[in-house]
Amino acid sequence: MPKPALKSTIPSFKDDSGINFRMAGEILTLEDPDGVVSDLVGLLDGAREPTSVFTELTGRHPAVTREEFDQALADLDDARLLHDADASHEGLTAYDLERWSRSLGFFETYATLDRSKYAFQRSIRDTKVAMLGVGGVGSHVLMDLVAMGFRDIRIVDFDTVELSNLNRQVLYGEQYIGKSKIEQAAAWVKGYNSDVTLHTLEKKLMSADDVYEAVHDRDIVIAAIDRPKTRALTWLNEGCLRAGAALVTGGVDTQRAVHFTVLPGISGCVACWKSAAHAADTTSRDIYLQQRTEEDAGLRFGEDMAAFNGLVSLQTAFLVGELVRLATGVSTPLSVGRLLQVTFQTPVLAERETWQRDPDCPACKGVTTPARFADLRDALTPAPPLVQQGAWPND
Repeated sequence: MPKPALKSTIPSFKDDSGINFRMAGEILTLEDPDGVVSDLVGLLDGAREPTSVFTELTGRHPAVTREEFDQALADLDDARLLHDADASHEGLTAYDLERWSRSLGFFETYATLDRSKYAFQRSIRDTKVAMLGVGGVGSHVLMDLVAMGFRDIRIVDFDTVELSNLNRQVLYGEQYIGKSKIEQAAAWVKGYNSDVTLHTLEKKLMSADDVYEAVHDRDIVIAAIDRPKTRALTWLNEGCLRAGAALVTGGVDTQRAVHFTVLPGISGCVACWKSAAHAADTTSRDIYLQQRTEEDAGLRFGEDMAAFNGLVSLQTAFLVGELVRLATGVSTPLSVGRLLQVTFQTPVLAERETWQRDPDCPACKGVTTPARFADLRDALTPAPPLVQQGAWPND
């Protein structure tokens, strides 16, 4: 049986309105006209199982029934105010508990009596991730993955460090100009956390088969590659669908950063999106075809010459956030089947496009849903809201 305890990460105080809990700038108030709530909260110190808490509470308030007590406990748990003080941290060493103590503090705010903060951290540790591209966005994401405790990572790149990279690719430095990005990235990873199992693949991905080779044994793929511009997404889509891996991808496009997620068997894939978008917007289709013509002629798009580090950092935060939602289930993923963007002028996450799964899509028809993501099918309908002002953060 769990030993329910109020979370130390959510401070509380009592006033004339009742007992107030503060979380992420929001206040949740529990009215307490007869002192029952105050006494119940005082007993939730993690030292007792529910039956013992009930016995002590009814010693002070005999009118409280077991049904009322159980409901109150469930309500507190639903509000994410409780966690199990006796939860096992099996599989996490003393070193792990100290190194990721602040992450555990964050996860505690989402924990319940059924799922502990340690379970979230173990999910991160056990998720197999591929980072495709360790350039602008990819190098930032890689640093965050390692810092958060992901321990089974494959990185893929083919490029060398250039001087023009250094306005945003902070993993590298002047001393690495002309050297292999993947070698320098691997050296950084090992220096930062020697426990990481790091797989490296120094290769330019030029087909869906190449992508599949890189991700065939991965749970989640973060893709930060953008060349060839009009074909890379198709290859990523096909390779990840074949592997049964979630694909989280996007990029920095001059003054904006965009990202989206494809979940095999649940969301529409890239082919579904392109087909629907081109049918509904012939201008978009014509621009795409013109870009492909220019690409085939060896021309480079002007937008490739613009990259602002602030937008790279924002993009990193959104990609990493989505990765953690998918890996742990701590909250509902936001970008599945929809393109989200943030702009330099208005740095608020916004929905730009959405698309549905085409049951006849030649790319994803018949693709099965990976077991680890099966529970998301219902959770993603309707799509979760992007902004909840004044809402207690218990999703």
